[in-house]
Amino acid sequence: MKRKPLTTLEAADIGRKMGVRGLCIYRDDIDRALWQVVTPGRVEAHEPMDEKTWREFIAASGWIERPTLHDAGNGRKVTVPENDEGELFDAIREQLSPHTVASIVSHLQGARTNNQDVDRQVHWFTQELCKLLGGCEQQAQLAEELGL
Repeated sequence: MKRKPLTTLEAADIGRKMGVRGLCIYRDDIDRALWQVVTPGRVEAHEPMDEKTWREFIAASGWIERPTLHDAGNGRKVTVPENDEGELFDAIREQLSPHTVASIVSHLQGARTNNQDVDRQVHWFTQELCKLLGGCEQQAQLAEELGL
């Protein structure tokens, strides 16, 4: 007996509950019979699956983040989220216009504190934002358009 395939909404809900971060599932634009499965850095097309098959697929996919346990002292173990710079810059790219990013860079470029570590991190951040824009020349051009 063939099992009923999940809807895209049901499949996404199961994936998120299993610990898949950033999972989106849609009907494929070209072949509406297929699922388009999107995770950070990947887009895949799949035949719709029933719940058991989908859970097995997710478990074998490597998409589930396994939290790392760290010693918190007194025999306690805690989980600490991983530092994912890619997600940070994906969010900036999705939420802010290039002109907004160029403005932020312009305002941060001259920032100095009495803490070298903070200055180093601000410098790194501004360089990464420039990369999002296609380089420092592109940032300067956008800033000039804004009158900065």
